[in-house]
Amino acid sequence: MIRELAKRLGVASERAIRKAEEYERLLRLKTAASGFHVGVTQMVICLDLAVSAENQVLDKELSLKLSGLKKAAYSATKQTIKQVLCLNKDITIKDVCVQLGCPEIANDADNLFEKYCKQTSYGQEQNMDHPGFKAAAVMALSKLKRLGLDRVRLHEMSGLKKSVFDKLVLSMVALNKDMKQEMVSKPKASKRTHSFAEAVEARATALDEENRLRDAEQQVPDVDFAEWKRRMIEEANKA
Repeated sequence: MIRELAKRLGVASERAIRKAEEYERLLRLKTAASGFHVGVTQMVICLDLAVSAENQVLDKELSLKLSGLKKAAYSATKQTIKQVLCLNKDITIKDVCVQLGCPEIANDADNLFEKYCKQTSYGQEQNMDHPGFKAAAVMALSKLKRLGLDRVRLHEMSGLKKSVFDKLVLSMVALNKDMKQEMVSKPKASKRTHSFAEAVEARATALDEENRLRDAEQQVPDVDFAEWKRRMIEEANKA
């Protein structure tokens, strides 16, 4: 079936076709227990991935037509298959921000992403390295700072269904607001700075106290303990 689809898509590279067949075999193997169906759509995407891996070009319009999916659904399914086959590159939030021309929000987006990973129970069930979470963090910061980033491009980078991506963005927007509120309500410890003169005066006072204690110790007369004990016993007997 892969070879028939490759012919219809104009893929002539034997190397790319064999790679697509290997992708299809691995996909079936890794999804067998879940009951995931590997059909024409998934085979077309396997060919798409294999052609890209060989640095060749595939007819995108024709591949969409053969897959039976719309562009957004095709992108989301492709991302899922890449995830299953472990083909995703480790994209960072900084990479996303640089591509979109907003490197100034990279640190804030990264902090938001890390906070989301720690707080949400959803992260215990999902791979937080999925690019969808990082794209959502950048989109959330874009909304909050009104940067007007390319929402369509971010959605495509996420590899998620639009409804899922939108919900994820909203949850991160809410989390960022909570983070800001925590920072505002957190009591700040007041630190008083001391001038050089105050520091010198404090040191001088401490030295005077040390000298006073030392002088007091020197003025204490030596006491004959045995004589003191004898007098105390005599006084007690007299009483």
